[in-house]
Amino acid sequence: EPSLRPMSMWAIVVAAAGMAKQPSPILKAASAVVTPLLKPLYTVEAPLQARVTSLGGYSEEAAIAEIQETVRANPVVVYSYPLSPFCTEAVSVLESTGCKLTKIEPGLEWFLLGAKGSATRAALGKLTGQTSFPHVFIGGGGIGGMYSGT
Repeated sequence: EPSLRPMSMWAIVVAAAGMAKQPSPILKAASAVVTPLLKPLYTVEAPLQARVTSLGGYSEEAAIAEIQETVRANPVVVYSYPLSPFCTEAVSVLESTGCKLTKIEPGLEWFLLGAKGSATRAALGKLTGQTSFPHVFIGGGGIGGMYSGT
């Protein structure tokens, strides 16, 4: 079974593909401030959001199974929000290498998720320890988010 825990992040991408685009240092600095502040909140909020938006019908097992199948079936998978600068940066960096990726967008942003998107986010948190997006998987293994995972 492939590991869904983060490996050495973007070092894998750099070594494997020789990045055509470097990640934004401004977003990296922002991540260094935001990540430690939001991780405790997101850790509690994500599963609660999944239960509330599904009106109690949240199936963690079904969401986990769907994620595992998606990650198994695709060489590169990015769980992303289109309104998130961290997500759009991760997708842009990966696309600059020429890789073909599968982009899953559960919603526009974390606070705009419906039942299925909330279940996906909570399940990703359970699988990886990270409830923020993006979530990047390469070759069946999780490499985290753009700069770090929360």
